[in-house]
Amino acid sequence: MLRLTRRRMVQLTGLGAAAIGLMLSIPAIGFLLSPLFQKTRETWVRVGALPDLTVDQPKPITLKVPSGEAYDTTPVDRIAYLVRKSDGATLVLTNTCSHMQCDVHFDPTLQQFLCPCHGGLYDVHGNNIGGPPPSPLPQWVHRLEPDPQTGQTILFVKNAYDESI
Repeated sequence: MLRLTRRRMVQLTGLGAAAIGLMLSIPAIGFLLSPLFQKTRETWVRVGALPDLTVDQPKPITLKVPSGEAYDTTPVDRIAYLVRKSDGATLVLTNTCSHMQCDVHFDPTLQQFLCPCHGGLYDVHGNNIGGPPPSPLPQWVHRLEPDPQTGQTILFVKNAYDESI
């Protein structure tokens, strides 16, 4: 017959307590890590009729888009800039600097987007031209469709960027 020493009893008790603690923490760990494994929900949002745009003159608009998080579908306001290029293409730029995600604004006298945090500069098409930003302003994924009833061009935006920041 094996004799159970006091030392062995304390070791087994500690081992049992650790096993119980580990089993009880598994649901909490799963809850904390589950957003990492959930795909973001990308949805198209009808913004409305495309306004008249002057070539290379950004026009600010407010988008109401879902956050895209799997657990939250509440629409949030996002500022975007519509830009008509000389070739007729339309850009939908974010107002988020690619350096530290500060909000940029357009200065019409300089014809540039300015980031107040660290002096980042972007041209009217969102290309970085000065300061620390490592890449251009991200663009919203978008599409333009004609409205069969009114003949207007309708802007749709997806709650996703063309490139990540």
